[in-house]
Amino acid sequence: MRFICCDAERRRACCEAGSISKHNNTMTSSQPPAQTTLLIGGSNGTSTLCAILGDKSKPQNTNHTLRVATRSSNKYLDNGSPRTWRCKEKKHLSDVVAADFLPTRVFTHVGAPDSVFVYGKSNENNTNDEKPNNNTPYNLSPLEQAISGISAPDNGGVADIIILACPVSAHLSLLKRIAIAMYNLNSKNLLGTKTRPPILIGTLYGAGGFDWMARIAFTSQRPSNFNGWDRSLGLFGLKAFPYLTKSLQVGEVTLHGRFPQLQVAVTPSTPYMRHRAGLLLDRVLQNSTTGKSLEFLGLSSNEELGGDGTVVEESLVLHQNNSSSGGLLGYGVGVEGVNSARNAMLLAAQTHKSIKEAKEGAASSGAPSMPPTMTITSNNTNQQQLTNITPNSPTLDLLLTHSLSDHADPNSSLGFLTCTLNSTNQILHPCILVALFGSGDKDGTITWNPKKEGTALPRFYADGAAKPLAGQLITAIAGGEMYFVLDALERLLSPRGYDPITALHGGEPVGRKVMNWLGNSPHELGERSGLTGLALRKEWQSLFGKVGDETGSSSVEEEEDESSSVGNVPGLINREKLLTKLMSMGLSHNSRLNAVLSPCIVDESSKNSPDGTIRIKPNTKTRFFTDDTQHGLCIILGLAELLGFDLERDMKTTLYVVRKLQAWMGKEFVLPKNKSDANSNGKIVSSARDVAETSAPQAFGIHNVQDLRQFLRLDVFGEMHEARAEDRLKMSGLVSRL
Repeated sequence: MRFICCDAERRRACCEAGSISKHNNTMTSSQPPAQTTLLIGGSNGTSTLCAILGDKSKPQNTNHTLRVATRSSNKYLDNGSPRTWRCKEKKHLSDVVAADFLPTRVFTHVGAPDSVFVYGKSNENNTNDEKPNNNTPYNLSPLEQAISGISAPDNGGVADIIILACPVSAHLSLLKRIAIAMYNLNSKNLLGTKTRPPILIGTLYGAGGFDWMARIAFTSQRPSNFNGWDRSLGLFGLKAFPYLTKSLQVGEVTLHGRFPQLQVAVTPSTPYMRHRAGLLLDRVLQNSTTGKSLEFLGLSSNEELGGDGTVVEESLVLHQNNSSSGGLLGYGVGVEGVNSARNAMLLAAQTHKSIKEAKEGAASSGAPSMPPTMTITSNNTNQQQLTNITPNSPTLDLLLTHSLSDHADPNSSLGFLTCTLNSTNQILHPCILVALFGSGDKDGTITWNPKKEGTALPRFYADGAAKPLAGQLITAIAGGEMYFVLDALERLLSPRGYDPITALHGGEPVGRKVMNWLGNSPHELGERSGLTGLALRKEWQSLFGKVGDETGSSSVEEEEDESSSVGNVPGLINREKLLTKLMSMGLSHNSRLNAVLSPCIVDESSKNSPDGTIRIKPNTKTRFFTDDTQHGLCIILGLAELLGFDLERDMKTTLYVVRKLQAWMGKEFVLPKNKSDANSNGKIVSSARDVAETSAPQAFGIHNVQDLRQFLRLDVFGEMHEARAEDRLKMSGLVSRL
């Protein structure tokens, strides 16, 4: 180990404006800028990225330092050194439709991370990694070393982007660890200053209320003497996991395919934060080689994604043809050259000055005047003399100013809600589990004959999704009950005319188009069911009282008429039988999914049966349960409850699936039917014994729409802006006069 943080940071400062030649330390533009990526977790996604990003023979990986922080030391270390991973990637003719009969190529990636940090043992309650290591400068823990780069056996410096590549159920515990480490590094001034670009923290799969978890983690771990972050932070979450990958052997991983769309939510919702996230994530996701592009979610997204198009305007300006304009705004450098807030401010000020002088010159003499020479100072004290700059467009104004959409939703809460509420796995997996094991014993035990069926265990999609019940359950939830929640919630939270949540309903783009064509969009189902109107009226009543006579009360007859005409009734979904067949057929014949086996536990005593039949039951310790029940379906039910829906009437299929799965798990995430009928008072979620183990809003203390709005206004990194403003007010001269 060696202390290299300062040298690495100086090198990074040079590389961010361009690249440094290894031979003569001169600035070049042929190499990509420096980037340090930290992967936290031991999932198959981490292994895949180790192979792809760790391949130093690829030019795009030049100046890219890759670190891994994990508890799986045997998986990512080989005799004390970072393990080399081999990834076999199947490249289909199209990522939208992958089938065996279509041409498929196979590529192999071989690479290893630059350094690996083991931050704890497999025991979740173990906190050894949070204890300081007296053998390192500043007595940092392994995770703090991985973030700061201090004593790291690489040249990366402080991590630019921290990625949680892990199950959704691990998000809260890992964010808590990250919060502890970040607060400690911040107190020791080891993260850098505000002149450095922000550090991005996020996940490759933003389901389960990822930004909600960040608020809890950073608020709960905030030190009493915390006064703010020395270096800005940003949070991001991808809407869909970008890879379909599987590893059956340490050092070997197969990438069966990539998700067709890359969409991400980012907070703070500012042009510069989106730009920074785009630069870092494009490199992590290899967009320069795959041809894919990153789309941003939320109110500022493009109009096809339900936003106001702000991001499109930014993209048109920021990615203009530099070759024809001499670089960004004619300055001769790209946005990458703006490597500090100070430089950005200088360029923005010069932009305004140039435009003003051009206008004044045109008014007085009929021709624009040329602005004076401008100097940009980078962190390594080098200076670039930029002369005769006349900007073609106010690019950096976009980097430093907010659109109305960013002001309306500064935390991009709607963007993150899009990730949380449009997660497909959290619906598909539970429904297939019920179809596959629901006809068995009380604990889900069924029989299986490997010789007769041809596979050791049931194939999850090829066998489970092929059952008619799977298509029925998925269609009823994903194309019905969930849509009621999507539409009502968006009407209550989004500005009128924008729909960043419902615009991306259904997960897959092909399925979304089919549902819209059949008249089954969330808006249409919300209107046909009357549940959106019901949620809006209940919200009005909670704020201003019941709508009715002059006393403010509605009649019993009106409430009874409403209950009989509103709700989830048969026939709401157009062509429901056709959709159920297409759903089962599509999932069971997907070439990227047909080899996936079901999560099972084999009854050892049944292995000696004469005909080879064995008894198996669902393995409730896998992420098919721990992720998809607590952090998927329970969120939908919790939101429906705070919207005022009758869960037994309006969410009956979702309730049925959760009750079946929780019985196998020995949990109570929602009240069982017998308790619900007795004394639930409509609080089927909030009154459940184990609701705190879920990501339902009720686990966060949120029980109505107003609670949700207030919660979403909190800063995701524990900043106390209102408290500091109040402190300044208390110390003001005017207050002292009172």
